[in-house]
Amino acid sequence: MSNDKDAARPGRIPPTRIPGTGARRLGARVVDPGGAHRGQGRRAPEPTAYVGDVLLIPGLRGLSADPAIEELRSMAEAKGYTLDFVPEDNSIAFARKKGLAKEVDAIAHTAVHLVPMDEDGDAADAWPMVEQVRARRDRRREETRNKRAAEKQGSKPTSDESSGRQEPALPKDVLDGVGLAHVMTASGWGDGIGWGDGIGWGDGIGWGDGIGWGDGIGWGDGISGPRGRVPVVWSADPPEPTSEDGPVVATLDTGLGTHKWFPEGPRAERHPKKSTGLPLGVTFPPGSDPEGTGVTLDKVNGRLDPLAGHGTFIAGIVRQHCPNARILSVPVMWGDGVADELDVVRALTGLYVRQLSATQPSGDPTQVIDVLTLSLGYRHETPGQFDDEEALFRVLRGLARLGVTIVAAVGNNASDVEFFPAAYASKVAADSSNATDVAPMMSVGALNPDRRTVSIYSNTGGWVQYYRAATSVVSTMPTSFNASSRGALLQQSAPGVVAPAIPTRGAVDSDDFSGGFGLWSGTSFAAPALAGDIAAGLHKADPAPKDVSARSARAHAALAEALKPAKVGS
Repeated sequence: MSNDKDAARPGRIPPTRIPGTGARRLGARVVDPGGAHRGQGRRAPEPTAYVGDVLLIPGLRGLSADPAIEELRSMAEAKGYTLDFVPEDNSIAFARKKGLAKEVDAIAHTAVHLVPMDEDGDAADAWPMVEQVRARRDRRREETRNKRAAEKQGSKPTSDESSGRQEPALPKDVLDGVGLAHVMTASGWGDGIGWGDGIGWGDGIGWGDGIGWGDGIGWGDGISGPRGRVPVVWSADPPEPTSEDGPVVATLDTGLGTHKWFPEGPRAERHPKKSTGLPLGVTFPPGSDPEGTGVTLDKVNGRLDPLAGHGTFIAGIVRQHCPNARILSVPVMWGDGVADELDVVRALTGLYVRQLSATQPSGDPTQVIDVLTLSLGYRHETPGQFDDEEALFRVLRGLARLGVTIVAAVGNNASDVEFFPAAYASKVAADSSNATDVAPMMSVGALNPDRRTVSIYSNTGGWVQYYRAATSVVSTMPTSFNASSRGALLQQSAPGVVAPAIPTRGAVDSDDFSGGFGLWSGTSFAAPALAGDIAAGLHKADPAPKDVSARSARAHAALAEALKPAKVGS
């Protein structure tokens, strides 16, 4: 029997599916709405994928996380688990060393593994722990409400009460924000047409293990478009910068491959480490870099990874929209299009530490980040209830408060179900007394090449704020890509023939990107388009101020410029 809250669900619930490679790598599980605990007044959770044994706790050890850690420890022991702390990221150690720990504590998270005490028992599962945490917190809230109601009933109404003044907010509970480490994908997997060898929840067609890619039935998540990535020719001049001190645009994605547009240097920084001396992002094991050869998952058949080149493609879009942009490439996503939320949160925390350090009176202004573009996310198990799980929201809000403009893709599920972090956009500045004191965060969907109609795969709904052309986009691909596919026809040149010469000739090789450019589709590519437009507006403005409020106001002005009618859908 469903409750009234279930009746308010969006009209189309997309499937939840994770490729087998990512599921195995992360030990992923999926929330089962049918078997989940439902607190008083709460609807059944949405299905979402998560890392099986990890909990994220707001704050740092030794600071604000300690009360929650102690309560979680006793709850875990009652369930037969011990807590094993994930070592702190290098950026946290840097912040502690520089005396910035209290500032970082406000946005950071402590990660713990649940370890079964019985070595022969079942593997740990974080979701039942999270259910228990939220149930305990909800009971305490209800007790507080009842206590207030009893006190109010036994007292005379005050002038404030008689005037209809809003009830004070409930005090923050130590367990607020304790949540899962979600499995994130490249702006979402589409319509159930993704890979069928993983774990999932939905009605998809899937991949038939070695059957091959069937014309739009392979990886049909909108990232790939109807026929996936294809090599194309770029005939125009490359976008040349007019200065070396352009705006800094950070991309969290698969990394940045080899391409003549992005020689290593101040305008293209890979694994950025200048501010802390320590690289940000995932360090892939040998042979697993999706921007190297692009073949990391299927070495038996030598096929390109589904998301290989994704980060390079995004960087090229930013560069086309803002030739002066300096790219800060932080790898967090693997070639299968899957990322661990913990890796993403850590990378964002590292960017926060960099921004915090750079905006100090003695900081280096050249290290300040102007725009952050995100083309990955997940479906939340309790959308709209931000106190349930704060990991991404907390650090993104912190970055916005330090003057970083954030642009997030809304996903490719052809649905109106919220996709996070894009769905956080309207909430980032909601608790600020002056919205212009916080840099904007935007959610962006995809338009077709006509720049008028929304692409059929794009998510939409009231939480989607803007759209940019993102279907059949041409951008950069790593020139190191030339995997096992071959053209349908190939005729080698005839040996010994002098005249007329018969050259080697053949059909297009669909995974040979040595020419450096490809065509691709997805909301993944709408976000960097708007990010590049905003960066271009920032470059045209006066030199960037160091004051955070002034930077935020400047970002709002650049956004307004990017959204003028002449540029809508650009």
